[in-house]
Amino acid sequence: MKTVRAIKRIFTELPKPARTFFWCFIALFLVTFPLGAVTRLNWVVLGISGAGVFLFLFGLHVFRDINGTASMWSKIYKESRGIRPEDFAFADVPTIKGMGFMYMLMGVFFVVGGFGFLFQAHA
Repeated sequence: MKTVRAIKRIFTELPKPARTFFWCFIALFLVTFPLGAVTRLNWVVLGISGAGVFLFLFGLHVFRDINGTASMWSKIYKESRGIRPEDFAFADVPTIKGMGFMYMLMGVFFVVGGFGFLFQAHA
């Protein structure tokens, strides 16, 4: 139950631009499936690539700790586990920043994969 509350807090309490980018990623990713079903996969590239752009921007905010995004994520995790702020946890700021870098890479792969799908489908 602690994990569910921590995830809810992460989704609602992250600083504004990072939270917006993350919700836009989720929305575009989920809209991609009905868009592909309706248009016979012709416009899937827009959904996947758009989701990748928002995931990259979210990862950039976490990786660079813009507006304290990684610090807030670490704080939320430690509070949910009952860990004092000065104690070590695997969700310290450097680890969260590493996760942000991985989100950036995933965003790039989404964009490259979306355009690769476009070129492969129309070749």
